Amino acid sequence: MPRTPRDGRGDRRDPRGRQNRDDWRDEGQDWRADGGRRDDWRHEDTELIPRQDRHAADRDRYRDGRGGRGYDRGHDGRTYDDRGYDRGYDDRGYEDRGYEDDGTYADDRYTAYSREVDYSRDRERYAGRGTPPPPRRPDGPGRGGPPPRPPRRRKRYGMRRLMAFLLLLVVGYVVAMLVVASLVWGSITKIDSTPDVADRPSGGSGANYLLVGTDSREELSDAERSEFGTGAVEGTRADTVMLLHVPSGGEPTLVSLPRDSYVEIRDNGWNKLNAAHSIGGAELLVDTVEQNTDLRIDGYLEIGFGGFVGVVNTVGGVRMCLDQAIQDDKAHIDLPAGCQDLTGPEALGYVRMRYSDPRGDIGRVERQREFLSALVSKMSSPATILNPFTLHKVGTGTGKALAMGEDTSMVEGARMALAMRSVANGQGHSVTVPVANTNYPTNVGSTVLWDEAGAAELFGALREGRAITVAP
Repeated sequence: MPRTPRDGRGDRRDPRGRQNRDDWRDEGQDWRADGGRRDDWRHEDTELIPRQDRHAADRDRYRDGRGGRGYDRGHDGRTYDDRGYDRGYDDRGYEDRGYEDDGTYADDRYTAYSREVDYSRDRERYAGRGTPPPPRRPDGPGRGGPPPRPPRRRKRYGMRRLMAFLLLLVVGYVVAMLVVASLVWGSITKIDSTPDVADRPSGGSGANYLLVGTDSREELSDAERSEFGTGAVEGTRADTVMLLHVPSGGEPTLVSLPRDSYVEIRDNGWNKLNAAHSIGGAELLVDTVEQNTDLRIDGYLEIGFGGFVGVVNTVGGVRMCLDQAIQDDKAHIDLPAGCQDLTGPEALGYVRMRYSDPRGDIGRVERQREFLSALVSKMSSPATILNPFTLHKVGTGTGKALAMGEDTSMVEGARMALAMRSVANGQGHSVTVPVANTNYPTNVGSTVLWDEAGAAELFGALREGRAITVAP
């Protein structure tokens, strides 16, 4: 970089003489206008800057005419490069930064940029206006300035907010479903159904649950008893008995046990199966089933007449397709053939009817399994279980109609529901205990006699986890 000239005393002269620059411009000493050359406006007192010998190649190139006017020789005999002189005093530096009449530079800062920055636009803009503006900083890396600042990456707050909103919805939905499940479970009545005996069967493969529909009329008014055709019989009997087996792996099995099955009841001799519930309630009924099947019952579920009607009405009826018209005066039903939605009273008459069915009790248990599958299928539809509000309405309405064993946990209740759903979707077995005689006469009336060999094979397969061979 050219140095600021010194005066005769060796002191540096003022590099910021604004008045001198203005005087120079006022006098019109423009070498361009006068047609002069660069040598014409060189000041006599200007101290030339010596060049080092490493530029010998450049000197040769300038001497042979390729580099312009070549090199000048100073008063001391040393060789000087006019390019070094021009870098500080060329037309760009002289025009833009001003030149003092005493041979000093206007500002040392400008000489650094005069080599790299084109000030032609500034010269045209500020010619004759006094002091030019400070030089512009060269753009880009390697031009004398710092590298450009990288653009700041915009944070993707939109996507983060969307993910947070979706996560909040999922958490809220899960919490709502847990609350609804807790409310449904709390609405179910708990009863004692575990036999207090020492000779209960040992556990086998999978789990077994007893599903019971009673003929209890306690929840029905006199008008409802007349409408439903239930009569005014006092007491409670098991009108429907089913055994649900859920294996450790594989498909569940739903077995119908006819209510008139001729079985032995502990301390009460032989009688109809439904009499066990009338004599000793749910506890004695569970004990009777365990003693006659050699299967340990792990859970108990019960529903009465009034509860059954209420559940059907809560879900808005159950669609059934009948092969032929059904009319039964005792059950108070008159249903045409074809597909139709059965209301609560119609559904109760449909599952209880037996006098108009030539197969009697066997035909009735088949209709009960068929209707139960249709009811569970509707209750477990996505429109019901995925909507917390609908699930709360249907679940609590159903829960109030149910009674469950005290030892039946919520997990077992959920397992029971899932197994019933599988059976309803055709992913399980739905059979009736093998029967030898549907009208076996006894001292307690006409009963249903089991086929001992076939029943033993069925219950043994369930206990040991083997495939069942009983036809539906």
